[in-house]
Amino acid sequence: MVLEDSSFEFIQEGPSKRVSRENKTRIRRKAMQSVGAARRRGDLAKDPKRWIAAPYPASKSLFSLQTSRPFPLSGMELLVRNLGLDPLDLSALSSVHIGAAASAVLYSDPTQLQDVLSCRQKSYFSHVAARFGHVNVLDDAFRCLVIMAHSLLIPTQRPTDAVVLSQYGKALRSLQSAINQETLRHSSEVLCATSILASYEILNSSSGRTNSASWSQHVAGAARLIQDRGPEQFTTDFDRALLISFVYPVCADSFLNNEPCFLDDPSWIQVLDASVIEDEDFSDGSKLGIELMKIMVKLSGLARRTSLAVAAQDTLRGEHLHVLETDIRNACSAAVAWRRKFNTSLMTAEKRNERDDFGKRHELLATELIIHVTLSRMLCAIVLDDRPYLDEEVQNMAQELRDLKKGVENNKRASFFLAQKTIVSDASIATHEIFQVAVDRGKIVEQSRLLEFCKELGRKNHDGKYYTLVSGSDWVRG
Repeated sequence: MVLEDSSFEFIQEGPSKRVSRENKTRIRRKAMQSVGAARRRGDLAKDPKRWIAAPYPASKSLFSLQTSRPFPLSGMELLVRNLGLDPLDLSALSSVHIGAAASAVLYSDPTQLQDVLSCRQKSYFSHVAARFGHVNVLDDAFRCLVIMAHSLLIPTQRPTDAVVLSQYGKALRSLQSAINQETLRHSSEVLCATSILASYEILNSSSGRTNSASWSQHVAGAARLIQDRGPEQFTTDFDRALLISFVYPVCADSFLNNEPCFLDDPSWIQVLDASVIEDEDFSDGSKLGIELMKIMVKLSGLARRTSLAVAAQDTLRGEHLHVLETDIRNACSAAVAWRRKFNTSLMTAEKRNERDDFGKRHELLATELIIHVTLSRMLCAIVLDDRPYLDEEVQNMAQELRDLKKGVENNKRASFFLAQKTIVSDASIATHEIFQVAVDRGKIVEQSRLLEFCKELGRKNHDGKYYTLVSGSDWVRG
């Protein structure tokens, strides 16, 4: 893509792949164009050193080409030159699932950020460079994130709070202004800016400056924008990459707020299926990653229905309970089938991807474990049979998740992402005795036991009065 207001040609390449032969040809052609332009102006005759090609930037940026000097630097190139970060360097932030947990981890050890950002991955950040300089809302948000990331990576150059707040305030005003405009409200740039500012909140909270709840507010706002746009608007690679980055945060937000997730709908599932990145093994956008998302979108709805069933157990009809049990068991079966495919992929994955996928494969497995642990705990709360087996299964998977995190302690990137998920294993183990008492009672567990599990997770609860306002079939449909 060639920008209208710049002589730079932005080249899309995978974050960990070599430049293709076609793009090498484009680079040579662009370089010769600059030489020809200089020759026509007589620059080369005046200064023979101009024949020497300029080296690639130290940051090894793949998203742009800087030729020898007749062309002015674009806004993005200036930003990269001044701060040493390009969009691909921030791509790992698109995989954060729970902002509060991520902020807490970085706050405890800010030096982890460098390791977290060391592994580039395919994400919407790959598309930012080509769009920078066209829409203020995206420019201001990205500049805000880069400034914050740079200040954490190089603390000696940390700007004052006034500078940070000024840039952040500008980004928020641009976002609000864009949302107020019908022509921009549902644009890809607005959704991208929302995601970027959510990432900013993680870094800003990790520095102790703000409350990490701001991240959840951005996720909730993005969820509304995605719903308003509708699945038919997610047709480009950029849009689908944005959607993939929001699936887990939106699902987690729905779960913690005890609400069903709007992505659990056939029309959105079709968009996810169309978003598969065929040449990747363990990324969020890989076939395995998308299949896991299709299970994840069901979790919050099933958990909500379980909470309602436990609260209304005295008036619960048997057929309603059977429907819920069947749906949870089907989701558990899907998780088991996914784990088999994952194990097979571990044996067949190409060796060249091992370094880049090392953290991602652990992230995927940890996500499957938290889904399966939560489903089994919900099933354990309502079934009369199999409860001893299910309770043991919950504890075994929770311990596996703990062991998985312990096994990647030397990989700070993987450890950072797994730390966001161990809250589920910790909550399951902490409430083991509470559920174990109810193993042989032959009835649905008391509401207080399930609420204790939800409390450990930080999940929102509803009181008994609220449940009486819900009709008997609402929880069956979710």
